[in-house]
Amino acid sequence: MIPRSTKRILPLACAVLAASLVTAPPAPAASAECPAPDSRATVRFLDLDSGVANRAAAGGCTINDLVDDERRWSDQGHFVRHVREVADGLRRTGVIDGRERSALVDAAARSGIGRPGGPGPYEVIFDGTPESFAAWEHVGGRGFALTGDGSMVTTAEPAGDGLGLLHFREGRFADFSLRLQFRDDRPGEGRSNSGVFVRYPGVDPETFPECRTSEPAWVAVNCGHEIQINDSPEEPGNDPRKTGSVYGFADLDLAAARPTGKGVWNDLEIRVVGQHYTVLRNGEVVNEFDNVPGIPFPGRPDDPGTSGRQYSEGGVGVQNHDADSVIAFRNIRVRELPADAR
Repeated sequence: MIPRSTKRILPLACAVLAASLVTAPPAPAASAECPAPDSRATVRFLDLDSGVANRAAAGGCTINDLVDDERRWSDQGHFVRHVREVADGLRRTGVIDGRERSALVDAAARSGIGRPGGPGPYEVIFDGTPESFAAWEHVGGRGFALTGDGSMVTTAEPAGDGLGLLHFREGRFADFSLRLQFRDDRPGEGRSNSGVFVRYPGVDPETFPECRTSEPAWVAVNCGHEIQINDSPEEPGNDPRKTGSVYGFADLDLAAARPTGKGVWNDLEIRVVGQHYTVLRNGEVVNEFDNVPGIPFPGRPDDPGTSGRQYSEGGVGVQNHDADSVIAFRNIRVRELPADAR
């Protein structure tokens, strides 16, 4: 996991930023970057939707950015006070009105955040630092590079040709919410192809012969599920499975994927509870899938299908699909979900 010192620094930085922004006059969006951008349409406290419209506050941050619902709170009272202080500041600067201020404070009290048995915090597994990048293991072909803007990006530099996988080696996850941002940085006219792999058993082909491969990256392909990233036009030669697809089993067309332009950061959330998969893009559910046994992979008669993907926990990794695609990833974090969450 991320070093303990790093986990202490991140919440403090967010708190300092929030305190400075809520007392400042409103500013245009995107004048600065926030530590964990969250541009979803409404203000959310983990699993609870407040119903209040999310909007720019100051310094390029949104209300969602200023409400620190992801970290560990000592008790619910502290979290509610934090939300009240943020909401009061937003009310004073005219970002929200009195009704919205009350709705935010009420939702914070109903969220259960900080309460024993309430929703747990997110753990940051990639925050842009070399230390967090070192917690990931590269297997397969093309690789990944750490950038100076807090992201990691797919590269055409091969460690061998072919598909590459960057695998988080310090944890396996059962029922979880995984959140990250991705951005298509491919130069020129084309669009990038990538994906996020979840619930695969590991990356050692000899340990998992049921995955029917000798390639470490393909253990995730054959025995996990890929959540596709691909906003390419629906034209011959382009992969028809678009962003948010549970690849091969619950595929989306371009309209259902709700595409954005290149150079735009997108929030992706993958929720897995039992064998139920939910995919959210920028806060909106775009796909759901029940991973019941017996579904074959179309066009791959030797693939294990869903019967070979029934693991109750597994790994998390990101894909380098091809030499032309350039996808950046940042702010990767995960939290455990209760068995009754969906």
